[in-house]
Amino acid sequence: MAAAATPSSIPALKRALLQIHHSHPRLIAAPPVVPGSPASGASRRASVAIIIRLRPAGGSPSPTASGSPTSTAAPSPAPASPFASAGLPLHASPPGSPPTGAHSASIPLPTSGSLAPKSIADQLDDFFSQKWVHAPGTTAEILYIKRATRSTDKWSGHVAFPGGRQEPEDEDGRYTAMRESWEEVGLDLAEKEWIPVGALDDREITTSLGKRLLMILSCYVFLHTSPHAPIPELQESEVASAHWVPLEQLTAPQAKVGVVSIDISTRLAPRNALARIFLKALVGSMNFKCILLPNHPVALGLHTPVLPSHPLPDLKLWGLTLGMTLDLLTHMNPASSALSSGDSTDLSTYPHLASTLPGTQQEIEEHPFAPSAASIFPRFSYPDINLLIYVFGFRYRRILRYRPSAPGENARVNWAGMTLGSYYSAVRRALVVAVVLRGCAALGAVAYVLTLVRRKVKARIVGKVLS
Repeated sequence: MAAAATPSSIPALKRALLQIHHSHPRLIAAPPVVPGSPASGASRRASVAIIIRLRPAGGSPSPTASGSPTSTAAPSPAPASPFASAGLPLHASPPGSPPTGAHSASIPLPTSGSLAPKSIADQLDDFFSQKWVHAPGTTAEILYIKRATRSTDKWSGHVAFPGGRQEPEDEDGRYTAMRESWEEVGLDLAEKEWIPVGALDDREITTSLGKRLLMILSCYVFLHTSPHAPIPELQESEVASAHWVPLEQLTAPQAKVGVVSIDISTRLAPRNALARIFLKALVGSMNFKCILLPNHPVALGLHTPVLPSHPLPDLKLWGLTLGMTLDLLTHMNPASSALSSGDSTDLSTYPHLASTLPGTQQEIEEHPFAPSAASIFPRFSYPDINLLIYVFGFRYRRILRYRPSAPGENARVNWAGMTLGSYYSAVRRALVVAVVLRGCAALGAVAYVLTLVRRKVKARIVGKVLS
């Protein structure tokens, strides 16, 4: 697809943020804590922050030409404690849970002729009406972090959003996202140059191929309204580096796609080395689609080694973080081009995969941002296992066929959880059948070899007797 046909991300971003603000995110109750379990003293909820900014072309514009109505012309110094600049005490909660309408609480902002704060929708309209926002070369960017390498962290070294587990003193999920962002990247999201847009649907974090629910993850979206870039200050024990990634790197035609291979045997038999060897030979590896991000850090942790002179390997955006990113991109699709209820295609509707997966040019042009819900589903290195998943996956394909086409529709139903759960149910059945079939084939091969050996031995014995 030619670059000229690429839809502008700025109007699409505004449409997405307004839609997220006015929508009612689907909330999932946290799983009950089992007394005596290893996680009995920990919260079963976590929150992350999707932090978005717009970078002007050629540096920050002059305050007289593009001063933001919701921010000062120059970046304000970092406060001594989180949320201090918004007049909030250290342990106070930010305004109530995810905003869902024009009357939602917002961070107080100065307005001309009135002491009443502007609504989130008005703040978004004012921000996107500025000249520098629509100037040629202005780029929308999302903040990603690469987590520090730690043996105790199962997400060690992964690309993620700032966030973490909810603490007992946190009043709600948004406060958790703001607190974790302050602790991990040093950004005070309660300052007046930030707009708390809203929340995406809650997501389930599972393990053991989707069989056991670990916790619930809430995702909150924040927009930086100043043309001056915020400077991350990393918590070196948690974060190795921070990266501002242009939105165009996540969509066509610039996005690059790769694969992350996971040894499935470590999940099926984590404590038995011999069983892992046999399982790896029987079922192979599990491959996840990923988006390759340019590795140009804007901040480094103190424990991160000095950058080498040669280019760094690309970062791999996959798994849960990719799923939340795709949730955001789904809101950027025009309402008239939402995926139809009968569309159960895979990543072929995602434009940057047009060269590697089947799909028509019409599908690519109609769905410039929103991929299918099956985008983050893994595939296996053995084709027969993928075929078995397709055979047993009639239920998840049916859910994909009848789930609402537009974000926010029927939000009380956990469509993503139902789809992912039914898919992993098909995966478990396929793995069991594959292991049984391979076991039967191995036993049959051994029996066949033994039969041949016995016949040859018998023939030699008979030959010696006759001679």
